[in-house]
Amino acid sequence: MQDERDIWDAFRSGDESSLQVIFDKYYFPLFNYGHRFSADNHLIEDALQELFVKLWKNRDSIKETGSVKNYLYKSFRRVLLRLLDARQRKYTFSVFDEWPELEQELAYDHTIISRERLENIRRNLKAALEKMTPRQREIIHLRYYEEMEYDEIAALMQLSVSSTYKLLYKAIDTLRQYLSKSDLLILLAALSLKKI
Repeated sequence: MQDERDIWDAFRSGDESSLQVIFDKYYFPLFNYGHRFSADNHLIEDALQELFVKLWKNRDSIKETGSVKNYLYKSFRRVLLRLLDARQRKYTFSVFDEWPELEQELAYDHTIISRERLENIRRNLKAALEKMTPRQREIIHLRYYEEMEYDEIAALMQLSVSSTYKLLYKAIDTLRQYLSKSDLLILLAALSLKKI
């Protein structure tokens, strides 16, 4: 299989099929990430279309990158926030109604977790997420759902790496206030299983 950086370089050189590979790989993860800022599917699709059109138009001036994923998330975030700002002059990071899809992720073994316990975790998670700031919810999503490294998150959210650690710590501290240690472990296990 071709290395992602080679695909990126081929795209930058004008290879349309490489752009299609990048589009196919990142469209749905970026769409999902867009839902953290807006529930408007059309707006998210507009932002994605604008992102990929800009990428193609500006391919000659786009530089090499150490992480295609980070480059795309950062670029998409910028496009989406600009569109949101133009529409409403502010944005909110939505509470993850589906984050993670606990019913699907944790229901794999009912002997480990009962439906009542699952509902309790969902209820407590929702309460915790509602108490978090939009940036805390975003960092939880990027670190655990998207599995980004701290330096990638820092670049995307325009923070220092140390501020990224602090922000994540505060977000996890909020989760700890609403979830027992065992429920928090189940939640983090569900996110790990999702990537297997």
